[in-house]
Amino acid sequence: MTRAAHAAALGLTGPQHLSRLCDRATAERPAGAPLFWTLGANQTGKAAIAAWRDWLAPSLAAGAPLRLWPFEGELHALLSPGTATLAETYPAEAMRQLGIRLPGSKRAQAARRGAAPSIRSAMDRLSIQPSLALDAAIGTGFGTDAAGEDRFDSLLGLLCVISVLDGARPDFIPDDPWIHRWEGWVLGQTALPLTN
Repeated sequence: MTRAAHAAALGLTGPQHLSRLCDRATAERPAGAPLFWTLGANQTGKAAIAAWRDWLAPSLAAGAPLRLWPFEGELHALLSPGTATLAETYPAEAMRQLGIRLPGSKRAQAARRGAAPSIRSAMDRLSIQPSLALDAAIGTGFGTDAAGEDRFDSLLGLLCVISVLDGARPDFIPDDPWIHRWEGWVLGQTALPLTN
């Protein structure tokens, strides 16, 4: 099934309506996959479902001290000792925010290795000194195995969080009740979608 066919079956006017506003194309980056799309290579749904099912829902049900950005407010206001504050990052958005250049597909170790100079430059701008192990991982493109892409994405997400916490990026949340209550937003993203 295609996204267009799925959208039509749901009575939507186009496949873009399967996506949240923060997932849609902006003037600065192409669209990301809809959050719960699970088909094909360009999907994030399986990871999103696993995170909610295996980690987030049980933690919330158990009364774990979690705060959810942007649903509960601005990032800095949610931070307190003994509480975990969760925010969504998006690797393609983080690369744009941090000025990281990827010469090819992030699935390829060579492309991830080629991004090492711009990753190190972003870390320098944020005054981050990597450990020897992290610096080696950056230099080797995060390994030859398929999980290298996940390690690369995790570092991008962490750098994005640090850049917002340190004030290099704004803690921007659009003034839209739908986003605050249902959809959420991507940390550090300031660009609005090209079309609604």
